[in-house]
Amino acid sequence: MARPSQPWFRESKRTWYTTLEGKKVSLKVKGRENEKEAIKAWHRLFANGTPEPLAEAKPEPAKHEQRADTRTVAEILTAFLADAESRVQPITLVFYKRFCTPFSQDKGNLKAESLTPPLVEAWARKPTWSSSTQHDALGTLATAFRWAERARLIDRSPLNGLRLPPKESAGANAVVNEADFAKLMKATKGDFQALLRFLWLTGCRPSEAFGLTVESVDWESACIVLRKHKTAHKGKARVIYLSAEALALLNAQREKYGDWYLFRTVRGVPWTRAVVAHKMWRLNAKLGIHATVYGLRHTFATEALAKGVPDAQVAALMGHSGTAMLHKHYSHLTARSQALREALAKVR
Repeated sequence: MARPSQPWFRESKRTWYTTLEGKKVSLKVKGRENEKEAIKAWHRLFANGTPEPLAEAKPEPAKHEQRADTRTVAEILTAFLADAESRVQPITLVFYKRFCTPFSQDKGNLKAESLTPPLVEAWARKPTWSSSTQHDALGTLATAFRWAERARLIDRSPLNGLRLPPKESAGANAVVNEADFAKLMKATKGDFQALLRFLWLTGCRPSEAFGLTVESVDWESACIVLRKHKTAHKGKARVIYLSAEALALLNAQREKYGDWYLFRTVRGVPWTRAVVAHKMWRLNAKLGIHATVYGLRHTFATEALAKGVPDAQVAALMGHSGTAMLHKHYSHLTARSQALREALAKVR
């Protein structure tokens, strides 16, 4: 089956169309200003199958057809982001745009087929980017062009064989020591202080704490069961287990609000990643420390492993589906902790 052409606008009908097998197919999107919605509808054809063309449709001139090997980098990335907007989380879309937008600005006029792995790898080697950032940039671009291949916008991704630099683990460097955490507690108050304390006590992901509601807590069992979470696609619910102190903290928040979100800003709305990051940046500058909310999660894992909690139990507490992530980011502890404890026992 031939690929549908790119969306085009028919002025007489004020409607967007595509051309398939020489026939016009309405995308059922009206208005020239709604090109973005037309592109989304066009991509849905790839995923959901092609609808029947209009009975009265006539073949369109060949000028609407576009060979796959003539598409530019900008066209590919624009289509990828438009498709992603309807299927990924907002934070993931922001992540994609962080790298697709500058690459499109730099290389957008190039034909997609002219890209090569060395050219893209050279683009990512920016002096201000760490190896982790370079890894994320190259991984995002590779994802975009693999999507274009699946969507049949190009015959083959030009980025097959792309070499990604190793991604640095933030585990050891992100740990927030007790002295710095005490400074954070002293410098904050209200819901933000309660939020930081909760992250310290549970090791949960910040995004999980931001969206906690009174209804999401199983108060009798002292746990939280989340259906929507980072690894929900693996078919498992995320359970956050609560210590007595963590449960008491949430009870205080419930008494404060009654229902809805447990942690709120002064405007009465739930916290977001951007707002929290900005607040932490100001606190770091004021206190002369380096701490992040995600660092509290790293701290939880580090302390648990250092104190001899089995890695499988730590993984379960943190919501990992296995121990692979712990071994990747905390190998300096998991690999040596047992041996060092045994060595210590011989001394003391």
